[in-house]
Amino acid sequence: MKNQIEKELLNILKDIVKIDTCYPPGSSRLFSNYVKNYLKKSSLSVKSFGVDKEKINIVASNHKSSKKSLVFNSHIDTVRPIISEWKSNPYNLKIENKFSYGLGAVNCKGSAAVHLYLAKNLKKLFPNLKSNIDFTFVTDEENLGPDGTQYLRKTKKIKPHTLVLGAPTNNDFVIEERGVFWIEVEVFGKTSHAGEPHKGLNSIEKSSKIINSLNLNYKKILKKYNVGVHKSTINVGIINGGENVNVVPYKTKIVIDRRITHKENIKKSFSEIKKFIMRIDNSAQIKFLTGTNPFKSNKSNFYLTELSKSKKLITKRKAKFLSSIGVSDGRYFADDNVNIINIGPGTGSEGHKSNEKLINKDIVDYFLILKDFISKIN
Repeated sequence: MKNQIEKELLNILKDIVKIDTCYPPGSSRLFSNYVKNYLKKSSLSVKSFGVDKEKINIVASNHKSSKKSLVFNSHIDTVRPIISEWKSNPYNLKIENKFSYGLGAVNCKGSAAVHLYLAKNLKKLFPNLKSNIDFTFVTDEENLGPDGTQYLRKTKKIKPHTLVLGAPTNNDFVIEERGVFWIEVEVFGKTSHAGEPHKGLNSIEKSSKIINSLNLNYKKILKKYNVGVHKSTINVGIINGGENVNVVPYKTKIVIDRRITHKENIKKSFSEIKKFIMRIDNSAQIKFLTGTNPFKSNKSNFYLTELSKSKKLITKRKAKFLSSIGVSDGRYFADDNVNIINIGPGTGSEGHKSNEKLINKDIVDYFLILKDFISKIN
């Protein structure tokens, strides 16, 4: 049976790896067409939602109720491959005895393949299922953008009580994440000829003072927010300034990434860093770009408890709870009292990596874990 399931799942994965969903631009139109065709005879309600015809998200449901549901989510957009680094065609899944190689095989088309197979066979596998279940296949995750899971939440196309995200965890669990927000800082100077720099005010130099102070002083302040392995961090990711090399620059822009722990929240953390920067340069213009609060699910919630039991039954290993350096689409539900569970096939470090490698056993185990879990949740 396992060999047949593995073959079925890898065939689905081979099909969806072929479909280019790279960001940029992150088009999901062809993928959504594949999903609708694949689920045509599933007896599920399969609907498309999106801001435009290229950014399509699919919701496949076994119900028409307005009540909350168990949602299995997988993002199907990928990063763009560096072709010269790949040893095989990244869009043609290379299947070997223990591993399969292909773009998105781990992050996160491997879990999408399992979710598709479960959705297609849901009524056959679970004829007495009473729970409301949705399967979502979304785009715009790699962009941290608003047009994928965030859009489905905002428009109430899904209303989860429990959200299972198919993130690569080697079938262990991530149930808490730091929050994240991005800010843009514009720093202004005064132009003059580069031959007489003393007559101007250099915005790049002003920016460097802000950056130095953030690194030397602000990072020390952040230590009080650390919680175990979860660190409160700051990273200056973009700096862009100057008009011409022979002109003292008038304007410089900095974009900053802040990761916050459960001791913080976005509103207070943004206010804190804004005040810090303004003390260095009170003419700086500081703008909040995007962000979400941290989340932490209750380890004793019913769905996580049952999923943990299924994981132990199938793999013969006790559930591990992992920390995450990144963020998932679960962050959009951080303030909604939703059980958020990341579990999926593959090793997280393989995502965004050339020659992305999936452990074939992981994808089979993931299916068997979810199958056992769904059979118990009524």
